Amino acid sequence: MSTATESAESGTSGPPVKLIALLLLVVALAVFFFQNTHETDIEFLWIDARWPVWAVIGVSVLVGAVLAKLIGFLRARSRDRRERD
Repeated sequence: MSTATESAESGTSGPPVKLIALLLLVVALAVFFFQNTHETDIEFLWIDARWPVWAVIGVSVLVGAVLAKLIGFLRARSRDRRERD
């Protein structure tokens, strides 16, 4: 059977809900970025700069995503070590 046939038989059709939610989030972030083009002063550690607000938000989102992945990786690694012992 093909995937389309399986999808029709299971009663599901169209894109998955997670994909739609992700696309809506991306669109919302894009609109937010384009609406916040004015610049602001940034002071962080030794960095004193003037950046557009969208760039500050973008960097913050990226740092948050990297930290979330790192924490998830460390938790999984710790769980695997406990299961081996």
